[in-house]
Amino acid sequence: DLVLQLSRKPESFGRTVIEALSVGRPVVGWAHGGVGELLAELQPQGAVPPFDESALATTTRAVLAHPPPPLATMDAYTLRAMQDATLSLYQDLADEPRPRHAG
Repeated sequence: DLVLQLSRKPESFGRTVIEALSVGRPVVGWAHGGVGELLAELQPQGAVPPFDESALATTTRAVLAHPPPPLATMDAYTLRAMQDATLSLYQDLADEPRPRHAG
């Protein structure tokens, strides 16, 4: 019915959020790291202040009582899309002119 993403260590990407949402399962998780960023963008009602157990219980009950509708598409979050975006960023950085040092 629901995925809890409660890693105490902020994850850099939070793929479990994407995996759950891609199969229509709502997610409740700590709003830090990649999990927090993804929840803020895709399902903000599932974001909980880190380690606030009272808010976690309240949010979990609310999401179970009123689950958000499944997302229409997750195309922007495929592994391929993530790889392409990373490579594009690297290419942009490589193409920037290097600053000249005075000397």
